[in-house]
Amino acid sequence: MKQTNQAIEIPLSKTKIVYLWFLSALFVILGSWLWTIADNQTRYLPIYVQIVSILCISFFGLGLILVPRKLFDKRPGLIISDEGIQDNTSVSTGRFISWANITGLDTVKIKSTRILLIRLNNAEENINRESKWKQRVMRFSLDTYGTPISIGSGTLKCNFDELLKMLTERMNSVKS
Repeated sequence: MKQTNQAIEIPLSKTKIVYLWFLSALFVILGSWLWTIADNQTRYLPIYVQIVSILCISFFGLGLILVPRKLFDKRPGLIISDEGIQDNTSVSTGRFISWANITGLDTVKIKSTRILLIRLNNAEENINRESKWKQRVMRFSLDTYGTPISIGSGTLKCNFDELLKMLTERMNSVKS
């Protein structure tokens, strides 16, 4: 982590990004294998296996295409400053979030992964600034978690507890 003029820059973890790419590749291979055995297996209806296969190949195939973009991204993954947060943690981000619009931070755990939820006072305004594809993703997040913006430490060179501590401390110091 690099601290410049009171801003904290957290770089992207190239190791974690490569790991995510290999996991995506593994799941595309698994999805392809499921497709080939769908008609011959007897445990589930073939159509269910084919649907899982298509979902697996589609979702993780998209990861195979999009994840490498982050591997060659030279920008810091996250910049925490007195003005706000510059989020560049995933392929669907690249936005600045002002502290004036942040009402709080919460966490949610999905399986074993913790995600930081950023509560906003202008959620709809944030959603409307994005492309149609990002708007769909953000609306799903808003409906599910009550906020359109979330940050994970999965692509950052820090762990979740460090991320939460840095953001909480900066938010408290700015809002005091």
